Amino acid sequence: MTFTAPKIIASLITALWGFTLALGPVNSESRQPSRTIELAPYLIEPTTTTSSTLFIDPYATAAEQFAALAVNLGWPVKEYQKLVMVITRESNGIATSHNTKDPITGSYGLMQINGFWCNGANSFLQKAGLLTSCEMLLDPQINLRAGLIIFTRSGWSPWRTAK
Repeated sequence: MTFTAPKIIASLITALWGFTLALGPVNSESRQPSRTIELAPYLIEPTTTTSSTLFIDPYATAAEQFAALAVNLGWPVKEYQKLVMVITRESNGIATSHNTKDPITGSYGLMQINGFWCNGANSFLQKAGLLTSCEMLLDPQINLRAGLIIFTRSGWSPWRTAK
């Protein structure tokens, strides 16, 4: 057997690699990083503990997550699918949506609630004590609560194209 330079170099590298593996890491910081990701900080948990609370699936669409949040805020569970459809159609799940082309200061938030419901000190939502300005409807929780107040008063008629 002839020892050529590549064979000698390969055997030295192999010996060093084996020696390193036998000794193990020098300290805890030199170990291989863990390949598992802690998901708990990224899970969106329900904020209430009523019997109609839904788990908010972090892998669901934004509209599905917001509809589950709406149920956790008091919407009837049976309206979940309709909420998903309305939120998808109205804002595509973008909480800060503002359509300025709608009359009376436009429509706001997830459910695109028209300024009619919040414009002025004597507006329906201000009398209900939910908000002080239409811009507050860009907050998802306020928007979904406002939607519930409107739904309780008028059903789905303000979103009449939602079937």
